[in-house]
Amino acid sequence: MPAVAKLPAFVATLALAAGLTRPAAAQSTIKQYGARPSYGVELEPHLNLGWIDPPGLGTGEGAGVGARGTFEIVHHGFIPSLNNSVGIGVGLDWIHYVGDGTGPRGTCTQFTPGPAGTNICTQVAGSGHDNTDYLWIPVVLQWNFWLARRWSAFGEVGAAIRVDDMSDFGFSPFVSWVGGRYHITDNTTLTLRLGIPFVVTPYITFGVSFLL
Repeated sequence: MPAVAKLPAFVATLALAAGLTRPAAAQSTIKQYGARPSYGVELEPHLNLGWIDPPGLGTGEGAGVGARGTFEIVHHGFIPSLNNSVGIGVGLDWIHYVGDGTGPRGTCTQFTPGPAGTNICTQVAGSGHDNTDYLWIPVVLQWNFWLARRWSAFGEVGAAIRVDDMSDFGFSPFVSWVGGRYHITDNTTLTLRLGIPFVVTPYITFGVSFLL
């Protein structure tokens, strides 16, 4: 997809710009290969915010909890002149959505015989008024940029398995996020992840990462 091809270049441009515009050049690590925490896995419990309708029957805004584990696979990333690395991330996110009364009418669960051999739906499940619960299981490629001792950024692309309304399996062939970390210590960070484009990846995460 064109969006997949453009995302890494976009993230790399943002990372390079952030590193070059820091007032104190000595604080920047974007051009210092290896000037970053040494770790093999990033463990990240987080909160989820679903601020638009999810795929399927769910509607409204949602909130939940989740976790992500990201395993470093390339210590020196795709751009030799930048301090970057690559990992594979696997997540599990639960989000509870509060129906807002819009969206699909739902799935008919009961019919009554009608005239001329027709069936009339008399009971519907999963309407836009209902609360729904979703599970997301994303698998992504994560590209990291180590901007400074206290700051790093990343972009993610991949796919996700979903369990819509905790009953129907779905598949999102393209999910993507951009995010950043503030390093409280070298190996503990506050991490924010924004789903892009929002109609494909309709939720945001905020949590704590442990670089182990």
